[in-house]
Amino acid sequence: MSLPNRRRWSATPAAVAVVLLGAVLVGTPAQADPSRPSPPAAEANQPPPAAQANRPQVAQDRPVLKFTVARNEVGLPQPAESDPPQISWGVPGDPDGGTAKDVVVKIDVSGISAFTEVRGPSGCPDDVCAWPVTDIAPDGWAGGVLDMSAKPGAALGTTGTARVYATSSNATVIDTTVKVTVGAVALVVSRLPQTDTAEPGSTLDAPITVANNGSLTAEGVELRLDTSHELGFAQRFSNCVYGTTDLPSGNGRTLPEAVCRISTPVEPGKRYRLSTSVGFDVKKTALFEFVDYRVTPLAATVPTSAKSGNGSGPVLALVPDGSAPPSGSLTDWWRWIVNAANTADLDVTGDTVTADPGDTVTLAAEIRNDGPASVDLITTDGQISLLVDIPKGTTAVKVPERCRLWKGDGTSEPDPDAPAYICWIGSPFPVGKVATLPFALKVGKDAPATTRGVVRHMSEYGAELTYDTNKANNKAFFTVHVTDAAGGSTGGSTGGSAGGSGGNQPQPQTITTAQSNGTVGTTGGGTGALAQTGSGGTSAIAWASAAALAAGGALLVTTRRRRARSAA
Repeated sequence: MSLPNRRRWSATPAAVAVVLLGAVLVGTPAQADPSRPSPPAAEANQPPPAAQANRPQVAQDRPVLKFTVARNEVGLPQPAESDPPQISWGVPGDPDGGTAKDVVVKIDVSGISAFTEVRGPSGCPDDVCAWPVTDIAPDGWAGGVLDMSAKPGAALGTTGTARVYATSSNATVIDTTVKVTVGAVALVVSRLPQTDTAEPGSTLDAPITVANNGSLTAEGVELRLDTSHELGFAQRFSNCVYGTTDLPSGNGRTLPEAVCRISTPVEPGKRYRLSTSVGFDVKKTALFEFVDYRVTPLAATVPTSAKSGNGSGPVLALVPDGSAPPSGSLTDWWRWIVNAANTADLDVTGDTVTADPGDTVTLAAEIRNDGPASVDLITTDGQISLLVDIPKGTTAVKVPERCRLWKGDGTSEPDPDAPAYICWIGSPFPVGKVATLPFALKVGKDAPATTRGVVRHMSEYGAELTYDTNKANNKAFFTVHVTDAAGGSTGGSTGGSAGGSGGNQPQPQTITTAQSNGTVGTTGGGTGALAQTGSGGTSAIAWASAAALAAGGALLVTTRRRRARSAA
């Protein structure tokens, strides 16, 4: 799937932040040109360019404003299109300074006005477009857009520079520039089909192709590859920089990344394949994995650290491979889903205690990932949870913050008298990790001599975790032996652990879900979207997100000690 089409902007902080974030995913990184001329001091209140290399040593009440643009190179389609390109700018407040006052943001378009029609505020008199922002607090933000289109008859390749700056009565302003060119480079990549049976320990080839559906030649491309943690780069090319990224595709987690600067020109209407296979090692711990990849034109200026790679392998290049396919079959960004034929054995245990009527005792449920796969559910549903039944004759007086009263959908608030709780474990849940959930139970005066409650794992909306195929240790018990019990009988759940064979066997992954009509349905385990969850699925996901924020210290990751699983 491709990224959503760009929406029209309102000059609001939220809108600017969304577009600038989108540019991080698909655009050329915005960078100020250190060789630009310094603006007149009376207009921009700036020191000479040499002083702008580092933050000026100014008083606390003299903030520094630094511009960010979504793209520092913008192409204008010729002929013009109905959805015009933009200069998208944003300027955050200075968290280390005071409020910037009397701020007026300006874009000098005199360098592009000969071949560009601009539609800015107040008609941009004298080739200067202005946005009166007034004040920007230390935690504030201002932003806006300038629509542009090529004038009829403007020659392809004509280029110029627009300058983004501001005036302020008390702030130091660091401006930036945007290069504007008639014509556009439109780079796209092929869509790799989902892989559902990747063997742990194998290497997968990623036959990525690149095409140019624009009107100008790209002098080179920047290929970015982001992977989930249980995939590894099979080799490291000498023109690629290997590191990490915290892009949104990782759902808040830092991902391994390769940024490859390929100098091969990519001509309009042509397709290119990679000169050397880009392979990914499927680790023994792989389960639900992915590779995000995208291409952008090489920026005219890049940081010195990014000009050469840190890999030791061959140079990655592009080789002509025919004509560009129709634009509908390509995209500028793609997520390749890689599901491994693997399993994760989630071992559940519960405590056994002896108590008198009226006592308050603590019993802990534990779940441990015995592998071989780590569970990190970015691309699929099936979040790990524990369902804890409170033994008959006892009352839960304190429960972990990640636990909620279970009524079949996981949305209710805690209730000390509840018969069952659903506790969200979440992911990533790597091999060897243990989660401990302590419950404080008060033993009633009428409690039976032995009382038990089942502890078992499932998804937060009640589905079976089918990637755990060893059923023998999927459930355990909370067991309370009551001395001098008035009831004199056994209460609560009966029977031992669920039956099943020993270790897990690798298999293709699916997620089984409980349907509203009582039947069981199966959905693909790695579609990139949430599995069908029945009537309670949506609210359960919302609950799980909220529960994660409130986790605090209630979910204790500890060195596991063996807990009783007997029927005693």
